[in-house]
Amino acid sequence: MSLEDKVQDKESKSFAKKAFRLGFNAAAAVATTALSMATVGTVGPIVGAALAGGGLIGHLIKGKSLYESTVDALKAYAAVNAVIWPIVALGNATFPLIPNETIIGKAARTLYASTLYNAAFVGAFRGAAHLVDNYLNPIGITKTIKDNFYNEWKRIGLGFLPGYALDANGITKLMGLPTFAVNAFPLGLYNAVNPVPVAKKSAYSSYSPGYSMPSMSPQPAR
Repeated sequence: MSLEDKVQDKESKSFAKKAFRLGFNAAAAVATTALSMATVGTVGPIVGAALAGGGLIGHLIKGKSLYESTVDALKAYAAVNAVIWPIVALGNATFPLIPNETIIGKAARTLYASTLYNAAFVGAFRGAAHLVDNYLNPIGITKTIKDNFYNEWKRIGLGFLPGYALDANGITKLMGLPTFAVNAFPLGLYNAVNPVPVAKKSAYSSYSPGYSMPSMSPQPAR
């Protein structure tokens, strides 16, 4: 094989690999949309689209290629839609356990949502993103979830403190949109432009999607 043929063959394989990756992420987005629509309605697609849009623009601002930015956006969108049903169910089951008739009760719900509940979301999201990124291969998923977990948990907990406070206390919509969809776009943009710092002792280059907490309670929690 001539040098020219080798170069063309390498470029052809690279193109095919990229096309497959993009196609798989798009298929994952379609499949998870169907899943979330069947379980929690339009909440997943709306929040996922806000997240993906913010992340896409942020990555382009940072100079990331359109291809890589699109792949990451599809991955984040699919991950949100994949985990939204169990996360919503967890919120519906646990938020009402904390009485919120008083300011102290409302603060307690907010604290729970931004800490333990946030940890459940971050772990689930990272696991779903790993599966999409690895074509449903679960090998290494525990490492993906654990590495640099604290920094990402802290970023989301602080960044979405207002959203957590509102959603946990029954305010599930703002301006006609799911509460966290309103927050999803700007935080997704911020996370893409300013990625979550990687812990110094971690050799893992964190997958830091521009993501946000989805609206946790399609039905107001009381």
